[in-house]
Amino acid sequence: MPQALPPSPPKPIQTPAPYVTPSAVAFEQAGEAITASAASPLPIGEVSYRAARPAALDSVLEPGRALAIVAQQHGRLSLTLEGGGTIDLPVEPGLTVLPFAVAGISAGAPDFAPALTLLD
Repeated sequence: MPQALPPSPPKPIQTPAPYVTPSAVAFEQAGEAITASAASPLPIGEVSYRAARPAALDSVLEPGRALAIVAQQHGRLSLTLEGGGTIDLPVEPGLTVLPFAVAGISAGAPDFAPALTLLD
C-alpha cells in the first residue's frame, strides 16, 4: 500500500485579475484543496454591489453594474445597453436581477410599472 505524503501548508492565493472564479483557485493540484483563511481568502466570482439608485422608465440613465426589477405583474421591458443595442424581454412577478449596464428602460405597456433599481 502506498504511503501518503504529509500535507503541505496552505499557500496564499494570488489572483491575476480583479476577481477569479473559485473553481480556478480552489485546487492547487488534483486532489489537493487550498484552505481558505484570513491569510489566504478565497475570492468570489463577482464583487458585491455597494450602492443602489432608483431608475425611471423612459429616461436617460447613468448605467450601473446591474439592474434589479421588482414586478407585481407580468410585463415586458426594453433595455437599452450602455454600449448600444437593446434587449426586449419578458418580466415575471417578483425580483429579477440582470447583470447589464443599462442606459435606458422602456415598458411594453403603459400599465406596466415595475420598481427599477440600478446596482453599483
